[in-house]
Amino acid sequence: MDRRALLVAAGGAASALAGCADLVTLGDPTVAERALPERPADLSPESVAAYVAEYEEVRAHNRHAREGATEVSVDAVATFDHASGDERFATAQHAGTVYYEEDGARSVGELYGRPVPYLVAPDRTLRMPVERRRVGSDGSDRPPDETASPPLGVRLCNVTGEPREFAVTVDRRSAPDEPDAGGGVSGDLTDESDDPVLSATVELEPKSAVELLEVTSVRGGYRVVASMEDHGVTGQGRIEVGLPSADRGPNVDVVVGESGVSAWHLPSFEGI
Repeated sequence: MDRRALLVAAGGAASALAGCADLVTLGDPTVAERALPERPADLSPESVAAYVAEYEEVRAHNRHAREGATEVSVDAVATFDHASGDERFATAQHAGTVYYEEDGARSVGELYGRPVPYLVAPDRTLRMPVERRRVGSDGSDRPPDETASPPLGVRLCNVTGEPREFAVTVDRRSAPDEPDAGGGVSGDLTDESDDPVLSATVELEPKSAVELLEVTSVRGGYRVVASMEDHGVTGQGRIEVGLPSADRGPNVDVVVGESGVSAWHLPSFEGI
């Protein structure tokens, strides 16, 4: 696990409550909704990860409470990803069990949410629904020692209230080499081919994310460039990343906000 990642379970009293029936009134078989947690005043990596984990847990609990569940048990984890100005980004995931009763029959279902990005700022909390697309080559034609798992992935986050369109390219910049301690690739980066590994146009709905997964599994160094035009002004985020990289689906985050486009390395994520 990447030590930069701050993995926090929504433990303690909050986790204990998640597994309770939490009756509305005596004789009422459904569970009650829970209040969402308050945003921490100090948006440190630790407090943001704990807050996002609890928020994801309560949100999942309330969804099934509104649907008439008789019991909901949910656990969630979250990892702090990066910060930009007063905005903090994290990834959360939940899992658990839900029970329903109908005409005297009791049913049980397993809950499992895939990782989802959050933005936390002093004045708002934004949970971004994710569309996942598998693109590129899986490297199956390569010897095992030339490939890495998980493959390279790029997450695009639109935290604005307007739809956005990105032109995304991924170029291979170096041959396979030993990764350095920071997850990059040692040695000078040189163009190996004029053909990009990935060239795609991606449309993002407001306050949502798209993950381009399995771009490539071939070891080496890559340059990710995401460009966006807004009212005649071009914003661009670019970053170099080595493969193998973070232990998660996406290795790179590209964020478009009111101030423009930025690109970040993502830490590893240890899900449920």
